Amino acid sequence: MNYDLSIEVFGPGTNPNFRSHWGFMINKPGNLEFGDLLQVEVIDANKLWYGFVPRYATKIIDKGAVGMCKIANLTSEQRRQAITIIEKEPAPKNGVGRCQDWTFDALLSLEIEELVPPGTSEFWKGMVGRPAREVAEACSTRWLAF
Repeated sequence: MNYDLSIEVFGPGTNPNFRSHWGFMINKPGNLEFGDLLQVEVIDANKLWYGFVPRYATKIIDKGAVGMCKIANLTSEQRRQAITIIEKEPAPKNGVGRCQDWTFDALLSLEIEELVPPGTSEFWKGMVGRPAREVAEACSTRWLAF
């Protein structure tokens, strides 16, 4: 069984104080109904602390999602490895890091383990803080708009 690994983007991200939310989406190719969303969410807004809040077998297209950019194809075993790596990535609790930073950090680990193509983390480092529209343009044909 094969799976798509994508970065799902929520919100337009046009205000630097309210960047787009990013999370990892793992789904079966062609199935745009349900997938596994691996993400961090704010658990203390005053301290800007995040916690890992996965949503397994969740709807891919929800009201806040603007689209997703496919980054890799995974086998069943690679999917298990990727989930383990992503789950182990510490959520930001330093008052600075946000969901996009966490996603980038997890991508570094995925790239080291050769689960995403070389250069993937560098590409996404350049996307941090950019509006969803610019991310969509940069992803080009790998982008699926909702």
